[in-house]
Amino acid sequence: MGKIKNILFQKDLPDRERHNSRMFVDLSENIHIHFRELRLMFSVEEFFEFFSILNEGAQDIKKYLKKNPGYEEQKVFDGILIGGGPERQLAPLRCSPKPHESKYFPNRLQIELQEESVIDSIHIHYRDFRLVMNIHTFREFVSGMKDALNNLENILEEHPYSETEHPFRKIVSDKKWEKGKIHSKEKFKKILRNILRRISKPHNRGRKKA
Repeated sequence: MGKIKNILFQKDLPDRERHNSRMFVDLSENIHIHFRELRLMFSVEEFFEFFSILNEGAQDIKKYLKKNPGYEEQKVFDGILIGGGPERQLAPLRCSPKPHESKYFPNRLQIELQEESVIDSIHIHYRDFRLVMNIHTFREFVSGMKDALNNLENILEEHPYSETEHPFRKIVSDKKWEKGKIHSKEKFKKILRNILRRISKPHNRGRKKA
């Protein structure tokens, strides 16, 4: 959760395309998580670290909700719980080339018009994320970005903006994140081996004995 200084642009978009109502995971040249219009890209090791952190967070949230049955969404706007404890918030990722670099396309920005046969006309690749939309929504999106940039430039002309130091930047710059990296990689390799073993079992059961 951030602290909003200015809203540079705000507008209601058209409804989502109906096919953008799914969530699934696929394994092809790498691992993709598709969630509505968003696709996240992972290496195998990055995926299992992502999954492990989500699972850890889910378990902690379940425990909190069990102890606090009166909790209601949209009633509290402070970070009352971080899944995995406060140390998770300052724990860099360990299964990527560097904490701030994903294995695939860490610096890419690419906008594509797809062939007519593709269900989403526009693909926006931002680093290892992909956002999809139709042409009408893309026009609204780009128009909003232009207005937001103009508003930002006007604000910066009148008010200086200087980022304050955050403790996380120091942790990464000191390379404290490197501690335990090898151990973490071995752990996720073990998880991968177990999952691949489980996947192969159903195929083996279905084969008829000669």
